[in-house]
Amino acid sequence: MKFSTLGVAALISLVAGNEWPGEGHRKVHHVDVGTFDGEVKFIPNQITAPPGDLVAFNFLAQSHSLTQSEFNTPCTYNGGFDTGLNQLNPKNESGKFVYAIPVTTEKPLWFYCKQQGPPNHCGKGMVFGLNPGDKMDQFIKNAIAQNGGLNPAQPTVTQLPKAAPTVTVGLDKGKTLRYSPDFMPDVPKGTKIHFDFRAANHTLTESSWEHPCTPLKKQGAVDTGFNHANPNDIPESRPFDLLNDSNGPRYFYCKQAAGTPNAHCAKGMVFAINVSQWQFKEFQKRAIATAPKIKGRSPM
Repeated sequence: MKFSTLGVAALISLVAGNEWPGEGHRKVHHVDVGTFDGEVKFIPNQITAPPGDLVAFNFLAQSHSLTQSEFNTPCTYNGGFDTGLNQLNPKNESGKFVYAIPVTTEKPLWFYCKQQGPPNHCGKGMVFGLNPGDKMDQFIKNAIAQNGGLNPAQPTVTQLPKAAPTVTVGLDKGKTLRYSPDFMPDVPKGTKIHFDFRAANHTLTESSWEHPCTPLKKQGAVDTGFNHANPNDIPESRPFDLLNDSNGPRYFYCKQAAGTPNAHCAKGMVFAINVSQWQFKEFQKRAIATAPKIKGRSPM
């Protein structure tokens, strides 16, 4: 099950209210994601809602995810919805990161926080059920049973370096023209970002806010070129690592089919770092607006 998310600008009125301007003025259900009384949890940890309603997740301190799983494997990503751990909120600012998902089915859907910690958040019972029926208690027990033992009894003396954040370039075997995640709000200078180029042939080309689908004419600007073709969609067969050299915003796009109606950039295939969700959505809109206009046939 895949969901679309709504941008921050669209959520300003939703966070404060309990209805959204959909057909029939459906209800908005609010969920806080964070640490409460020393425990990591979703509050509430379950929602029962009909199709058409909206569930808005307010991400608080410090860093959590909403990651889809299955009832029998609560702490394992099932390939569906995943916000990633991009909602870094050390100051616990309410409303800074809000993701909204529309309810599309009455069937139970299961989610967890994939933060490894320590402690391992899913192993602490940080899970969420959408239309869980009477299975929520067992879902929590499954999570604790499977991941509860992953919390080290004592902190390790030697800290291993954190794995580089990974961005997948191209989804669904080339059918979805997107970077995933498509933006990262906090990438300090010196951070390495790992890109896994998938089907079929894409680029990571640096651009600017003003000209999202035009290569940045600046010394050191990134452009992988068409050197990462992966027609068979083999994971990690065409990797690329970017060492971020700035604490400021940076913008990128895929230049495949540039200047044509099939341009990947004009279809929204852009990426950005050190920007808010609202800034990214505006950048993406600017990219889509570059699509060339196709003139219709002249009347006979």
